[in-house]
Amino acid sequence: MENSIEISKTELLTTTFWSVYRIEKTYLIIWKDSGRDMDDQSFKKHITSFANLIETDGATYDVKSFVVDTRAYHFVMNLNIQEWHDQEIIPRYLNSGIKKIAFCLSGDLIRDLSIEQTFDESQAQSDQLSTLYFQDLRKALAWAKRVD
Repeated sequence: MENSIEISKTELLTTTFWSVYRIEKTYLIIWKDSGRDMDDQSFKKHITSFANLIETDGATYDVKSFVVDTRAYHFVMNLNIQEWHDQEIIPRYLNSGIKKIAFCLSGDLIRDLSIEQTFDESQAQSDQLSTLYFQDLRKALAWAKRVD
């Protein structure tokens, strides 16, 4: 498994827990190992800030997809967070024109399952949004960039 990818990217947002880049019309979110210290409120704050970015920068650059690299870490979402994400965040993604979300999974059963369950919620399962899971970051980016 590759640990990094060398591509031309614009850094947009960096925190203790993640970095967000724009690669053409696709965002790349790379979670950091420090995410282990995140609580529910910090997670909500980060996801909300990303939704805000999509509504501003994404509109300017016509971003239609994003890739989330969870190999270093990803916050384990409990059922309340999964429902909040589906009701509050997914509609913002859809209203901003996001069509595809790819996840590069870690292989950690619990973390990966919480991500997959979140995107099995009703809003995320709309015909407007496609979500796929990968173990190879290059394949995830290639798929996400192909937006019809």
